[in-house]
Amino acid sequence: MKQILPTATTYDASNNDRLSVSAWAGMFGEFWEYRELTWRLMSRNFSAQFRQSFLGYLWVILPPVATTIVFALLRQAQIVNVAMPAGAMPYLLFALIGTTVWSFFTQLTLMATGSIAGAGSLVSKVYFPREVLVVSAAGSAVINFVIRLVVVGLTLLLLRYTPHWQAVLAPLILVPMAALAIGLGLFFAPINTMVSDMGRLLEFAFQFGLFLAPTVYPTPPLATLSGRWESLLFWLHSLNPVSHFLYAMQSLIETGTFAVTRGLAVSTVLSCLVLALGWRFFHICEPLLAERL
Repeated sequence: MKQILPTATTYDASNNDRLSVSAWAGMFGEFWEYRELTWRLMSRNFSAQFRQSFLGYLWVILPPVATTIVFALLRQAQIVNVAMPAGAMPYLLFALIGTTVWSFFTQLTLMATGSIAGAGSLVSKVYFPREVLVVSAAGSAVINFVIRLVVVGLTLLLLRYTPHWQAVLAPLILVPMAALAIGLGLFFAPINTMVSDMGRLLEFAFQFGLFLAPTVYPTPPLATLSGRWESLLFWLHSLNPVSHFLYAMQSLIETGTFAVTRGLAVSTVLSCLVLALGWRFFHICEPLLAERL
């Protein structure tokens, strides 16, 4: 009697299938299949941030609030000269919105970058699309940002500043900025498993990056540039893609208008491109991640 052997599945360790154009369908399919795991990890990550923490959720709002208060006091004491244009929102609100958005971009990138290295044995023992870890970490940063928006709303009430109703659409402008941050996180996450200092280097860079966008300093108008510092500040802000998302938000709050400028269009296209390339790079490196942990 002829014996029927069970069918064996062979796994190829090569990356040929990951380099092909058809890999996109598999990437989207796998990610959608594990959507429930993404949500569960997101919930776990958010609650784990403040476990055994004395201040708890206050740690979410303290960094942007503390930075805002420091620069507001420095400006009040005329130690730092920050001139606001006519018709602009109060400086306290301007700085709080700027630091809140920058903190969101920073935390989103850093949490996505450290998600694989922080998973440890979960990556080496259980198979699932590793993108799940990156997106779940990014989801925790989004929840933190929503909590910070509550503080921004309370500040509006305390200052008795009434923005235009179109300001409710301002967070939607940050969707492409979030795509840029996640794309950078997908690119740096595999590198961070090989070079553990990558996360620290990014954190150090983002601390200085706060001044490379209109967060605590408004961008000086091009027509009124009068010195090297103002010229340098103008070009640094203009070259930073995050700046153009902040410009659009500030315009909605102050005037209720939304203009698709060249900088905003370029920044949006760049964000989508970085997300696509970062995801593809991450997918190619995925078989090597377990070996590096």
